[in-house]
This record gives sequence, structure tokens and C-alpha cells, in this order.
Amino acid sequence: MRASIIQLKQVVFQRILVEALEPSGDAVPDASASFDFEGVAFRVSLDVNPAPVEGGQNPLNFVVSLAIAIDPEDGKPAPYMIDILALGLIEVAEQVETQKRRDLALVNGASLVYGAVRELVTTLTGRCIAGPLVLPTADFRDHSEWLPSPPAPDADIKPRRRRARTGKQAPPEQA
Repeated sequence: MRASIIQLKQVVFQRILVEALEPSGDAVPDASASFDFEGVAFRVSLDVNPAPVEGGQNPLNFVVSLAIAIDPEDGKPAPYMIDILALGLIEVAEQVETQKRRDLALVNGASLVYGAVRELVTTLTGRCIAGPLVLPTADFRDHSEWLPSPPAPDADIKPRRRRARTGKQAPPEQA
């Protein structure tokens, strides 16, 4: 193992709203653990800015602002109404090209901050009547300026071969 070229230095929450909705008459506690998010409308707001630095050149630290909301009025109803705003301080290694640092902090930093949001929601909903809610894993590559957009979920994708631990290339795939 080695340290990543980006590091999450701190996460703080500016807004936390998690409200259990009225359960239906046949609701069973702990049903949220297996909740299917297909059709749930998420509102996501994502931004990144360089952290203030003396001299203002080649920033290595960035502030990622991530707002996640689920409103029961939009899309499929979820067991909770959620509105959370989290801020993360992301440090990017100096070896990363200056023009790619912001994008790396945006995409990967958002994933790190979102992990903290998921953990918070699961913890807060753990003792609620509808049971613990684990938000789905998210992909923030569509916010990138440098990375290609992720393929559609039903696209025909061939997995890439990994290199063997010896560092030699794995043999090509048989057609």
C-alpha cells in the first residue's frame, strides 16, 4: 500500500437535514437497508475551489462543496427526506500537473466527501422507524473536464486485463 496522490484532510458539515417520512401502515422497521434507489431523484450540487494560499500560485489544497438532497416530491419516494451540505479539504500531490489538480480534486475529492455523507446518513437513520438507509455509491466522473464520461450502465464493456504482480503484461485475451 502507498498513499494516494490526493488526501482528504478534513470534512465538515454545513447543513444536515435527515427526516424520516411517515411510514405506511404495513411498514416494517429496518426495511431501508435493502431499499432500491432506482427512480429516486437526487439533487446534487458540486463545486471545487482552490483553498486560499499565500502567493496564490499552483494550489495544492482545494475545498470541495457537495450538496446531496432527496426530496419525496420528486421521483420515487424514499423513506427519508435528506438535505446535506458537506465541505471537504482535499490536498493534491505536487507531482500532479497543475492544470489537472482542480479536476482531480473535484472528481476524486467528491467521492471521498460523499463517503462521509453516506456514513453520516447511515448513522443518523440507524435508529429511525424506517431503519438504516445506506445511500448508493456514486460516480462523479460526469463532472470532470479531463476524464471521459462514464459509459451507460447497459454498455457492452470488456474488462481490462491487470498486470501480474511481477510487472509483466498479462497475456492477451482469446477472442
